[in-house]
Amino acid sequence: MKYSLNKNPNNMNSPSVKVSIIMLAYNIGRYIETAIKGVIQQKTNYQIQLVIAEDCSTDNTLEICTRYKELYPDVITLVAHEKNRGLQRNFMSAHEHCTGEYIAICDGDDYWIDRKKLQRMTDFMDKHPDFAICFHRVINYYEEDGSKSLSNGGQKQITDIKDLARGNYITNSSSLFRRNYYPQVPEWFGQINLCDYAMHMLNAQHGKIYYLKRPMAVYRKHSKGIWSERGTDKKLAITLHVRELLMDYFKDQVEVLQGLRQSHKSISLNLIRYYMQKGDTHMVTVVEDRILTYNPGIERQQLKKEAAETSLTLKQRLRQSVMHCMKQGRVLVSRLIPLPGVR
Repeated sequence: MKYSLNKNPNNMNSPSVKVSIIMLAYNIGRYIETAIKGVIQQKTNYQIQLVIAEDCSTDNTLEICTRYKELYPDVITLVAHEKNRGLQRNFMSAHEHCTGEYIAICDGDDYWIDRKKLQRMTDFMDKHPDFAICFHRVINYYEEDGSKSLSNGGQKQITDIKDLARGNYITNSSSLFRRNYYPQVPEWFGQINLCDYAMHMLNAQHGKIYYLKRPMAVYRKHSKGIWSERGTDKKLAITLHVRELLMDYFKDQVEVLQGLRQSHKSISLNLIRYYMQKGDTHMVTVVEDRILTYNPGIERQQLKKEAAETSLTLKQRLRQSVMHCMKQGRVLVSRLIPLPGVR
């Protein structure tokens, strides 16, 4: 059974859904149609379900979602909230409506560019039950200046939860995982504002992680994104909170806990440096206390020393200059390369 935007492939006699796709939507009327098309145009030999969770937008997002729901009533499940629920509760609501064997994510301001993306990923996962997550490379599109880059340079093909604990390398709109691990999202998800990393960590405890090098999605980076609108301190504080919840959840898994602690400390030091630059000594102390709480054995004087060590050696400065020049060259060249559509 081949799926196409030009016809409605699903019907009441179709087999059960194999992949449910979560798409969160809030004030992204300028992007959402492209995201929906990228999902609907997937060519698979099974039924898919697109769950769009619309969180009471003030623009035309709901209007567009409703129109596509009417066009593809057997493919699209539209969850339209009457009151804004926020990112985390919106995700939980979308997850509750998923019925597929697998769940994939496509954020409403990103889009998929490979029509065989889902088929490639499920083919691998079906043959390898010891893998819990599959993800792929994406094209980062920096909307402000029109430049582009490829994600996951130097990425290992096979990783596990210990790698993921040290830092998130999975772009949300590239991920696919098995729904049976969590038919319902844990209630503590309602406390966080960074659902993707927490979900990846929960899934990764059930198996290995596989990386496909093929770019199959575009990840937009723009100033109107929910994450982009937050200040540096807010972003770092959110990532810290997520890791603190995960450290509590994985407290009995020593290697995972160690990786989370390392990541927590690194993020905390960056936050301390931010507040040092602002001259906010109170918040410096607050963040130091957080590190000491979640990283037993570290002394406050050690933290102060590490936070102050920001000077670079001559070799490091030269390397930084070279990397900056290479990045600027990449920016200029990438602007000339057209942004791909669905292929």
